[in-house]
Formats: sequence, C-alpha cells, structure tokens
Amino acid sequence: MARIFTTGAEESDPSALWDVIFSDPGTGQSGQFHAFGKTDIINFLPRTGRGMYVLYPNQYLEKNFGIVTTYTELFWGFNIHPSELPSSNQAIFYSYNDDPDVYASECHVTITPAGAIAAYRVSTLLASSANGVIAAGNDYYIEVWHKPLDAAGRFTIKVDGVLVVDFTGDTTQEETFISAYRWIGMGSSTSQGMGLDDIVVNDASGSFNNSYPGMVRLLPIRSQSAGTYQQWARAGVNLGFDAAQARNGTFEFTMMQTADIDKKETFVPELPDLPAGASITNIIISLRARVQAGAGVIAPMVISGATEDISADQTLISNWQYYQYAWPEDPADSNPWVEADLANLQIGYSS
Repeated sequence: MARIFTTGAEESDPSALWDVIFSDPGTGQSGQFHAFGKTDIINFLPRTGRGMYVLYPNQYLEKNFGIVTTYTELFWGFNIHPSELPSSNQAIFYSYNDDPDVYASECHVTITPAGAIAAYRVSTLLASSANGVIAAGNDYYIEVWHKPLDAAGRFTIKVDGVLVVDFTGDTTQEETFISAYRWIGMGSSTSQGMGLDDIVVNDASGSFNNSYPGMVRLLPIRSQSAGTYQQWARAGVNLGFDAAQARNGTFEFTMMQTADIDKKETFVPELPDLPAGASITNIIISLRARVQAGAGVIAPMVISGATEDISADQTLISNWQYYQYAWPEDPADSNPWVEADLANLQIGYSS
C-alpha cells in the first residue's frame, strides 16, 4: 500500500491532521470552509463533500517527515479553485528535499498572471505550460510527480489529467529524498483566496497507489447505524451512531473510548451517490484518536460481507492525531471495489 495521505477537508480538527498550519488559513473553521450557511463569505463550493480549505498567499498547510528519509519520490493530487489569477508569479505547492526543518532546497509549482503553470527548482525555471491553462473561477485537478535527483530527477505537472509540464534533469539542490511538502494560497486581500480540496499523496512503492492518483474525487460517507461490533464505551459527547448524518455536518460528534486491547467498533455507512461512470479506487478510513495515558494503538478496519480486514496497528500519541488506511481492493474477493460491494460494507477500528 502506498497511499500515505488523504484529506477532503472534512475533518473538524485540521491541527490534528497537518504538521504545520501557518496563519490560520481561510475564512471558515480554522481554515476549513463548510458549504452550508457560508455562501455569504465564499461564493464557490467544495469540489466534493462539505468541506474545503481556503488559503491566501500568506497561509499554508504543511506535512513534514521529520527525520524520515525514505520518501525518494512522491505523487500528489489536489484540486484548486483560484478566485483570481495572481498579479505576479505565485507559488502554490512546494516539495522540499533538504535536511529536517530546513527549507532551502525545493521544487515548486507556480501559476503566472497569464494562466500558465510552471515548475521551478528554487528560483530556476525548469519548464512551463502554455498560457491560459489556468483561469480564475474554475476548478482544476493538479497532479505532481517529484523525484529529487541531481541529473536524472523528475518533476511533472498534470492539469485535469493532461501532462503540461514534463522535466527531466536536476531537481534538487541538496538531498535526494523528500523532507516536507506544502500548499500555499493565492489571491489578494480583496479576493476570495484559493480553494483546495481532494488532496491525496502516493508513494512510489507497493502494488497500489504507487503512481499518479488520477482525477480523484473524495466522497465522504457517514455512519447511519450500528455495525457488528460495539465494544468501545461511549463517553463525553454522545449523539449516537447516526449523529453526523442527522446533523448533516462533520463526523466527530460521538466520543468513544476503551482501556482494553483488541476491542472493535464498526458502523454501517450511508451509501454514497457515485457519479455515472465512476470507479472506486480506494475505501479510506481516517480516524482522529489519542491515548489518554500510557501506551495505545489504533487500527482502521473494514468488514466486507463476512470478511473482516484489520489494518496494522498504528501507535497513538497523547495529542489528537488522524490515523489513516486505504483499501484499494475488496478484502472479500481481492478484486477492485464495485458499487454493489458498498451494500455489504462496514467501517470501523480496533484497539
């Protein structure tokens, strides 16, 4: 499995998902805009679901690998909605390849006033698309591939599935691994900023999710009833299994806890309304969790028909953090998911 990060901006606690949030991005809830009741602030909607990020040029969202040096190439997919084109070249995405917490060596994606999208290594232009690829007021799905090497490195950009920038050569000034990546906003103080949605990151390893992610749409599903297992205790806020569905909002209305290992909690989700001709590439579970004292683990799980599949344990920390896992295949038959499989799906987690 090579999907290392996924977000559709549906989470109610961005600080538990991102390693760095600079300048409280956006005009919604901590940089997160939800479509319902906010159209007087932002006049465009999320591409999918109920949430998106809205960023301005002095605001960014970052994931940082710290001392981990194993990611030698990554593929990103993300949707942007620029409310206006910049008055001068504006970087919107950075892939850093430097020592931990050092940000000198990078390649980045820039949008120009003429609507071109370009690749830079620090201040050196690597390659650019034609003008007019990006226009204000539209959604564009961007895919980026960065392989930092001195001579045979790669940096490419796709816009709505079309390869518009393709560079081979020197794509690093320091390390040959990716140390962090960052999205930064675009617009002016009088504009509506840049919408950011449907973000995924693939590593190049593994048998699945190891290349360009494609034209991803993340469709959030909410729990609508209890599943097979109810082994965790309900504590604090408890609005029931269908709370998010009833409230038509974010997902974290019920607090669950357990002091024991190998306890399971599963839910029957609502069935999403898939677009015509769509295919299901992954079922993804994203859990917000922490350990209150001592040590603990969490493992996202699914039940498909009579088949249970529990992912590997992930170590909890004392702060709230999101823990994710992606299933590219139905564990019941080891085939790609089809819409009919969702009628027999349960989602949940194990301690």
